[in-house]
Amino acid sequence: MDLLLSFALFTACVVATVLYGLPMSLAMSAGFILFLLSGLKRGFSLRSLLGMSYRGAKSSLIVVRVLLTIGVLTGLWRSAGTFAALFSLGLRSITPSMFILSAFVLSCILSYALGTSFGTAGTLGVALMALARSGGADPVITAGAVMSGIHFGDRGSPSSSCLHLVTALTGTEIYANVKAMMKSAAIPLIVSAGLYWFLSARNPLSSINSDTLNELSQAFNLNHLTLAPAVIMLLLPFLRVNIFIAFISSIAAAFACSVFLQGYSVSGALSVAVWGLHSGGGVKSVFDGGGLLSMVQMCLVLIISGTFSGIFEDTGMLNSLQEKISGLIKRFGAYPVILIAGTMLNAIFCNQTVGVLMTASLFRKPYAENAVTSGDFALNLSNSTVITAPLVPCCIACSVPLSMMGEGLSVLPYAFYLYLIPIFTLALKKCHCVMNLLNFKYNKR
Repeated sequence: MDLLLSFALFTACVVATVLYGLPMSLAMSAGFILFLLSGLKRGFSLRSLLGMSYRGAKSSLIVVRVLLTIGVLTGLWRSAGTFAALFSLGLRSITPSMFILSAFVLSCILSYALGTSFGTAGTLGVALMALARSGGADPVITAGAVMSGIHFGDRGSPSSSCLHLVTALTGTEIYANVKAMMKSAAIPLIVSAGLYWFLSARNPLSSINSDTLNELSQAFNLNHLTLAPAVIMLLLPFLRVNIFIAFISSIAAAFACSVFLQGYSVSGALSVAVWGLHSGGGVKSVFDGGGLLSMVQMCLVLIISGTFSGIFEDTGMLNSLQEKISGLIKRFGAYPVILIAGTMLNAIFCNQTVGVLMTASLFRKPYAENAVTSGDFALNLSNSTVITAPLVPCCIACSVPLSMMGEGLSVLPYAFYLYLIPIFTLALKKCHCVMNLLNFKYNKR
């Protein structure tokens, strides 16, 4: 009863922070106190509970280092003109008769390069919506294509903080996860592209306003060298270079571009690396943000959530719930159960990060008991809680990008990629079950 009350109060705190725009770390801190009190009620000493919390938080420090590095990277990509160059290149490549398909493909490419759904929606997404509205294309369908594309990179890019979080929580290797994500996304990606191609023919763009491109050319020194940081970040992971070295190499290139191409002083570029880009207006302000400090809130959430894991695992608070989950896995399979639970947790906590953290905490033990490998755990987590978050209206993974693009929930039926991932994953799991059953019967003969 005490644990149920703690979860209810914690959920209320998370919802309140979302509704009032407060830092999520406040809700996480409240959760830490609540679960600490629950542990005390169960007879554990404060000292032992703090020790459990410390061990849990310590395990998150590797991911914290990566998140802070991503913050520096995204800040300097902004000042280097890399974002602007990718953005400009994308807009110039649009074919009016294939506008909807172009919106999807460009969103996929940029989100994979940047590793962020919000960053892609707030830059390319906003521009694509302006083009759709001024050029006569259906803005609802366009927004659906963008929603699909921005979460392609958020789920599977080596520079995605979400993928690094999943990797840390499941104890897996980043490149193995990227490979698994791409493999499982292949069919949904192709089918989504086919659907957007079909819709493009019925929603062509009548004209393209070049004012934004002209303003970008005046605000940034855009040449091929400004793409170097992105090329490095895309190329090195494919060459199996350590991900941290890839980040540092891209950061160094972006720093050089900021100083030698965009005219920043060394101290100015360092300031962007820490504080992010703050241009003060104009078209350049579209790319404001990033910097090391932009990741502090997420790092705090991650560290505090680590204390939850330490308390849950060492006190056995979740044992009874995990036993029920283990029974459901035996009956229905590992993926269907985590898909339903992850979607519910996204709806309860209204936050993808917290949903992923709580799903991982609940399923770690049941998956181990049912011999689910860590690689399958990472893939199932990404194909459930991660990908369903933007389909849950109350979750910020859904509401924030839609708000940026100025559209409502009518967009979601056109975000094909988001629900084709779970549909095809379920179909694949069912096929495997049928094949295993047939093999069992054949061998029995």
